[in-house]
Amino acid sequence: MIVGVAVLAGVLAWFVTSENRDGGNPILGTASGEPKMLESGEMEEVTDEIGHSVFWAGERAGTKIEIRHDGSGNTHVRYLTGDAEPGDPAQTYLDIGTYPFDGARKATARLASQQGLERVTVGEGVGFFDPRRPTSVFLTFPDRPDYQVEVYHPDGDGALEVALSGDIVPTP
Repeated sequence: MIVGVAVLAGVLAWFVTSENRDGGNPILGTASGEPKMLESGEMEEVTDEIGHSVFWAGERAGTKIEIRHDGSGNTHVRYLTGDAEPGDPAQTYLDIGTYPFDGARKATARLASQQGLERVTVGEGVGFFDPRRPTSVFLTFPDRPDYQVEVYHPDGDGALEVALSGDIVPTP
């Protein structure tokens, strides 16, 4: 009886700690920042596993979702196309970065007012981009003031189009 209880306790402990055995978790893989493809429906579990909000542009036709989370809390949701594999080094995909830090909204609003940067408003969100490098738009939203969101798109005004579309939202 005692041996049976000990074996059961060992199996239970193994199961409970398996999520962090390699420093990672079931959805995101390792904590090393290695990218991972998500299956349909897994996006709903990302926020719980990371422990903070993650922004994305929703499901997009013809794409596969890659996610990468680093030890500092930064998370990237990248929309791969064609035969691209996780970790593809090409900077040719839509990428939504979530950067958690205290005072992100104030810092972003301050930057949006600087000369040489263009201010962007999306609903109650505020942000900016550099017209000389329009491939990235930075946003913050009042309901999540400690998160800055970067919308990167490799094509000219693509980042601004996605940012202004209203598609940038926290994961479900």
